[in-house]
Amino acid sequence: MVDVQFSFREESGSSDFAFPSPPGQPPPPAAMLHLQKQLLRLRGSITPALLSLHRVLFSTAVAVDAASRGQFSAVDYLVNNCGLTPEQAVKAARYISHWKSPSKGDAVLAFLAGPDLGLSKADISHVLVSDPRVLNCRIDRTLKPRLDGFRAHGLSGAQIRSLLLSSPCSFRSCNIHEILGFWIPFLGSTEELIRHAKRSDYLLKANINKVVKPNIALLRECGLSDYEIARMCVPNSRLLTSNPERLKVILARADKLGVPRHCLMFKQAVTTAMALHTETMASKLKSLGEIMGWSPDEVAKVVRINPVLLRYSEERLRRVSKFLMMVAGLNSKYILSKPTVLMYSLERRLVPRYYVMKVLQEKGLPRPKSFYTLLPIKDELFRLRYIQPHKGVLPGLADAYTAACNGELPEARYE
Repeated sequence: MVDVQFSFREESGSSDFAFPSPPGQPPPPAAMLHLQKQLLRLRGSITPALLSLHRVLFSTAVAVDAASRGQFSAVDYLVNNCGLTPEQAVKAARYISHWKSPSKGDAVLAFLAGPDLGLSKADISHVLVSDPRVLNCRIDRTLKPRLDGFRAHGLSGAQIRSLLLSSPCSFRSCNIHEILGFWIPFLGSTEELIRHAKRSDYLLKANINKVVKPNIALLRECGLSDYEIARMCVPNSRLLTSNPERLKVILARADKLGVPRHCLMFKQAVTTAMALHTETMASKLKSLGEIMGWSPDEVAKVVRINPVLLRYSEERLRRVSKFLMMVAGLNSKYILSKPTVLMYSLERRLVPRYYVMKVLQEKGLPRPKSFYTLLPIKDELFRLRYIQPHKGVLPGLADAYTAACNGELPEARYE
């Protein structure tokens, strides 16, 4: 094994700076040695950026030197044939540095770009950056059988491509029949699996029997159905892929929010407990009481009704509460009885609908007595009930409401 040291001594001191050649690689040409020394003199110290630059320079030099001697260069192949950047190629080169020729890689690239998969060069680059070991796979023993496995579970060519791009490792390392055979029925469809995989590929990497199934069993004990568990995984895939002991801690933290298990809102308590650490949760509870002027018991009551409130930022809660109390005229006791009002968007719902209500009031037109009753209604129904009937009297109301929803009216900007 060659271990050549590249050194120089600064004129102002006696410290030597040295970079070893990567194991198994020949020393770089004299010109590269000179360039490395000049870089070190310019920087005066070794930094992570300089080390990274050294790796790229060294690998480039080795590639040039190898090419000049007719030898295979892994970095050169990854850059020129696979579309990787020099930095990416340096990191991936160790997986194919043992090649004597590019014939195996050429066959894999042809298969990936061929009619069975139809990946573009950009797609192939994406796959190889994530898992360069795909280039070492045998087509007859690994790639083709895995492709057949995807098809056996009903995946189309487009779905296979989508799944491969979302989780490149799934094409080489996972047990396809176990993974697809479990997740497709549990999530309800192939489309749902792909949707989850696009958000996170943890579902395809987690151990089904040791991790996923025990976590599902724990959540079932809390009264959650498989459908509810699957829905909870859309934003929180780690709920099923984390160590079961960690999930037990999360469930215990959810219990402290006071929402009974087997209650409809318990799933919201679980997702909230997963998003917040114990200290953060305590801080959120305290700030919610300070913002709204509620006692600890009142805060606990609100959280039991809607634990998701704890996931909102303090700034958002302050702005919404200020509008509701100072502009809309709702006091803290009223909000305590209807805490859902704090969850609506200030810009997209609260301000625009309050604007419409005030216009109707000023014109003496029919309007609801309570501002709160305007909020849960979907936008289409709101327009149908409170804007369309008055288009003859107030022809600009619809446009004004739309502008308010886009934050374009002065009344829509509350700080």
